[in-house]
Amino acid sequence: MGFVMEIPKSAMIGTMLAATVETVLMGAFVRVGQLVVEPIVRVVAVVFIIVSQCRHHRHAQYHDSRQKHFS
Repeated sequence: MGFVMEIPKSAMIGTMLAATVETVLMGAFVRVGQLVVEPIVRVVAVVFIIVSQCRHHRHAQYHDSRQKHFS
């Protein structure tokens, strides 16, 4: 023998609709966040690489000029 429960269809539809809307909105917010953050991370990475290359180049020039001066 089993139990039979009567669930109002409108309550079930409302619950499912609310869950679906929440999922869609959260997905949209996450995607917008990715669209904003990804370019910023790329720019920061490029700037970091350029700055580190410039420092390395200046450091090498400084040591080359010191070696030429003392030889």
